[in-house]
Amino acid sequence: MKVTVLVENYSKYPNILAEYGLSIHIRDEEKQVLLDTGQGHALVYNSAVLGISLKEIDHLVLSHGHYDHTGGISDFLLNSRSIPIWAHPDINAGHTKLREGKPFFNGCRLDAQVAGISPVKGVTQVTEHVWAVEVPMESREPEFLNQLSYLVVPGENGWVPDPFKDDISLAVQGKHGLSVILGCSHAGVVNILQEISNRFDTSDFYCVLGGMHLGVRSQEYNDKIISELMTRFTVQKWRPCHCTGLDALVSFARKAEDVSWAGSGSVIEL
Repeated sequence: MKVTVLVENYSKYPNILAEYGLSIHIRDEEKQVLLDTGQGHALVYNSAVLGISLKEIDHLVLSHGHYDHTGGISDFLLNSRSIPIWAHPDINAGHTKLREGKPFFNGCRLDAQVAGISPVKGVTQVTEHVWAVEVPMESREPEFLNQLSYLVVPGENGWVPDPFKDDISLAVQGKHGLSVILGCSHAGVVNILQEISNRFDTSDFYCVLGGMHLGVRSQEYNDKIISELMTRFTVQKWRPCHCTGLDALVSFARKAEDVSWAGSGSVIEL
C-alpha cells in the first residue's frame, strides 16, 4: 500500500506546492482513495506533478467539514469521475471560527443528494484494506478532547463549542500491519487511536500519519498527549503534519525514534 501526501502546509520538494490544508492519496492494490482535498489551490497541480490521475481515484473520503480539507472538492469533481464520497452525516455542521468575537464561517456546504454522499457511521469499509472510523461522542474521553473556545457552531442561544461530530479518520491495513491516517483529530488523537485499537483489537500500529491539532496548544498539553500516546500504543513510524504544529513535532522527536514531518510530496509504503 502506497500513501502520498498531495497537499500539506509545507512542501518536501521545490516543484511541489505548499498550502494550509491536507489531502492524502492512498493506493490500495487496484483501488485508489483520496482523503480530503485541501483548500483547492494545490490539489490538481500537485497530483499532476506526482503522477497521480484524479480521474482514476475510486473513493473520496472527507475527514470533517473544514474549508482546508474540503475546499478543493469543486476542482476535484471537475477533474474526476462519478465516485462515492464518504463523509459523516454531520459534515455540513455550521463550523465557525471566532476572531475577536466576530464569526467567520470556515466549514463547507455539500448537498448530500447532489454530491452523492455515502454516510460514515461507526466503522465503515471503503475498500478491502481501508476503513473510515468515527469516534462516537460517548466514547471520547473528555481530557483528551481537542476543543478550542474559538471553534464554534450555532446553538439555540448563540454560539456553542464545536463538538466535531463529523470527525473521522482512516484505518488502513498494509503489509507492515495496521496504520492510522488522521484528518485533524478534532475528536482527540488519543481517543481516535483508542477507538481504532478497540475496534481492531490491537494497540500496535505501523504508522500514524496526519494532523493532530496540537499546533495551537500549550507545551504542557502537548507533552501530556504525547506521553499518553507513547504509553497506550506502540507506533513504529510517526508522520505528523498539517495542524500538528512544529513544536509538537519536536516533542515527538524527543520521545519516539522514527519521527518525520509528512510534507507535500511525501511517500510512505504501508
